[in-house]
Amino acid sequence: MLCYVHASACMHASLKAEDILNSWPDVEVGRILREYGEESNWYSLQNKIVRARQKGGLHSTGELVDLIRSATSWTKGGRQGWIKTATRVFQALRIAVNDELNVLKDSLYACFKFLAPGGRLAVISFHSLEDRIVKQTFLDLISQGISEVGNQDEEKKITASLIKTNNDDGDKETWIKRTIHGLNGTILTKRPITPSLEEERLNRRSRSAKLRVIQKA
Repeated sequence: MLCYVHASACMHASLKAEDILNSWPDVEVGRILREYGEESNWYSLQNKIVRARQKGGLHSTGELVDLIRSATSWTKGGRQGWIKTATRVFQALRIAVNDELNVLKDSLYACFKFLAPGGRLAVISFHSLEDRIVKQTFLDLISQGISEVGNQDEEKKITASLIKTNNDDGDKETWIKRTIHGLNGTILTKRPITPSLEEERLNRRSRSAKLRVIQKA
């Protein structure tokens, strides 16, 4: 059975990857592969998945892996090539099954709501889809209700202003470079913090990590 559960998602989700592969419209299958997996070969994979339904469908991880391997046999990179494609396909299915991006967004709003004034929320993402959600949600969090206090020129002035954030001793915290200030808080990382070369050397899994921090007003 093809079924995925992720720590960030509802543990009782009834949707299975098997349902997506065997019954969802082909355009939706393609959209998931393209948007959630960021897979360039999505159209070919979409067609092969739909054609597989005529032979009984896909009902195991092994069957899906075999399909991916056959769909990417012509690409460069040999074994590593199809393995990378498989990784993206399984990522896409996991995100769709668990509705991970919406869960992430809802979690960010909930966490910010319960922050005390001056409290900070730090989020580490490990792929571009997550990072995009964090970035956009942080921008929305600091500017919610901003249109109620002034005109558009005032809104642009507030959201675009850069400030310096100091620690308790009055010294600027060295990791804070450029910030974005809004009515409800401050984004302390206009650009995400990424691992140093030394950290990547010690922990290869950190290579794709991006850290963003927001502080409540």
